[in-house]
Amino acid sequence: MLIDFKTCKARFGSPYQINKAIRDGRIFKMDKGVYSDDGSESEIEVIQMKYPRAIVSFDSAYFYYDMTDYIPDQYTLTIENHAHLVRDERVRFFFVPEEVIDVGVAMFNYDGANIRIYDKERLLIDTARMKARMPADQYKEVVNHYRACRDTLDASKFPEYLERFPHRDRIMRIIDEEVY
Repeated sequence: MLIDFKTCKARFGSPYQINKAIRDGRIFKMDKGVYSDDGSESEIEVIQMKYPRAIVSFDSAYFYYDMTDYIPDQYTLTIENHAHLVRDERVRFFFVPEEVIDVGVAMFNYDGANIRIYDKERLLIDTARMKARMPADQYKEVVNHYRACRDTLDASKFPEYLERFPHRDRIMRIIDEEVY
């Protein structure tokens, strides 16, 4: 189980006692401010503990949903504008307005780790929004996946999700033309 510094300090009493518990093997330091009882958590779980409002998106989401063979070098997370972050070489951040950050958030179990991730419908909206910025081969691979599984998508989510996005007509046109 992952715990933050505040909880760890309440449990052990002081930073000195935390360091002593780490040396004794009673607790494991997974990252700055992130500790574990047994050290078995995955890196994505540690990153999500570090950035609890962030949502797995784009390249990472494509990988977790098995939409692409590409294994990303960095975790791709979406977080709201104005978030104060510490630079992390393992993570690439996309910033969005607060009014759309939680649209389509789902929990996904990947190898025993529960991940905050965008559902496939929101991910398709983001893919259409970022079409011009994505490498053409990656875009084609992802769209081909969506075409193959379009019957499993919940099309009723698109109007609900899109009402909070600018340029919704353009996004829906891309989805209709490229997937449906």
